[in-house]
Amino acid sequence: MPFKNKKNYLLTLPCIVSIGLILPGCSYFSPTDSAPETVQIPKEWLSANIEKQDSVRPWLDEFSNPQLTTLVTEAFKQNPSIQSLIASIEIADNQTWLSWSAFSPKINAGIKSSRNQRNNAAGFSVSSNRVNNVGFGLDFIWEIDLWYKLGNELEATQHEQAASLSDLYAAQLSLAANITKTWLDAIVAKQQVKLAEKTILSFQNALAIIESGYDRGLYQALDVRLARSSLLNAQGRKQNFLKIQDETTRILESLLGRYPSANLELPEQLPVVTQSFPNSVPSSLLERRPDIIAAEQRFFATDQRMIKARKNMLPTIQISGSGGTSTQKMADIFNPEFLIWNIAGNLTQPLFHGSQLFAERSQAEARVKQAAADYAQVVLTAFQEVETTMAAEKWLQKQQDLLKAETIESNEAERLAEDNYITGLTEIITLLEAQRRAFDSENNLLELRKQRLQNRVNLYLALGGPVLTPTSK
Repeated sequence: MPFKNKKNYLLTLPCIVSIGLILPGCSYFSPTDSAPETVQIPKEWLSANIEKQDSVRPWLDEFSNPQLTTLVTEAFKQNPSIQSLIASIEIADNQTWLSWSAFSPKINAGIKSSRNQRNNAAGFSVSSNRVNNVGFGLDFIWEIDLWYKLGNELEATQHEQAASLSDLYAAQLSLAANITKTWLDAIVAKQQVKLAEKTILSFQNALAIIESGYDRGLYQALDVRLARSSLLNAQGRKQNFLKIQDETTRILESLLGRYPSANLELPEQLPVVTQSFPNSVPSSLLERRPDIIAAEQRFFATDQRMIKARKNMLPTIQISGSGGTSTQKMADIFNPEFLIWNIAGNLTQPLFHGSQLFAERSQAEARVKQAAADYAQVVLTAFQEVETTMAAEKWLQKQQDLLKAETIESNEAERLAEDNYITGLTEIITLLEAQRRAFDSENNLLELRKQRLQNRVNLYLALGGPVLTPTSK
């Protein structure tokens, strides 16, 4: 604490007043005009090793699917979380108006009435005198914002209002990404059900051949048992895929704000995104990503409140007054002849508040440090997400190329194993292993295609670009 006792504090009063007189030019009371520095930002993305397109379009258009656009538009209107954030924006708007109202004088009007009785003793008798009073009055008080303290609070609420709006944009971006990824999950689950049905049909045909050969003494009972076991396993996988399809569809409907009835119709195939990565540079992330903008605005808000906390040590000037009438007759309540009024000006200088003002100032300064650290963390996380998703695209592309080749080989191996088993050139175990590998490779390819699409969604989410075209909203 700078002041060890009240005497020293009193001696600093002229200094405080002097500081107030030179307030406009004092950096101690000047707000920060830029966001805190985080890390050194490169000129281009380190993981950007693929060709980029020339401009950034609304990323939902990249999937070229009208149903997906319709679903996201519906969710923006009906999702409860989005509606909650819209209400929070209204709260922030009203808070800004409350800060505006602090600049205006507060005026109250009222009508008052009273009855008084006074007893007078004279000699051996007591007389009573009753008096009725009525009156109409106006009271006002006005704080003159000499040091711009009210202005600092107003600017803080305006920054918080901007942060709330950015929170809404961030939530819409996140919701669109979750809907898209869940939509992809549901489509892949539907395709996996069909893949399981194709596998079941293949196992049924193989079982029919084995049972027929067993009846003719060509195959052993073990072959029949193993073939039946593989068929039952494939039927169990189908039920699991049906369960996943049901769950993801209900999740998707909940995100849309619908009742989760699992009745949503889904496309038969995954969309194909042929466009290259959106053009972007790291510095643009700070200007476009809504969660970064929200963190920046909250930093500015805490900075304004820190300036206000420092100014709370300066004098406060208030003008107050009242006026009205006072009479014993109701008919004279608005008669100007019974008018009474007063007006006063007050200058109040804080002297001793038990270290309250210093604690509030220190607390506000600590909040600024906290907001700066929060902003830095949001920025670092954003860069990490973009670099990670860009780097993942290269590995996923190579993995998909390998899985495509593996699927071709596995399907051909399954065909050869079936032919060789029928002609007695191989055992049942080889056939069942070939069938399992063929199914796994096709299923893995479906999952990887979905993973690549979801990685693209994660990139759009990390870059913070627009979701819908203006005509789609």
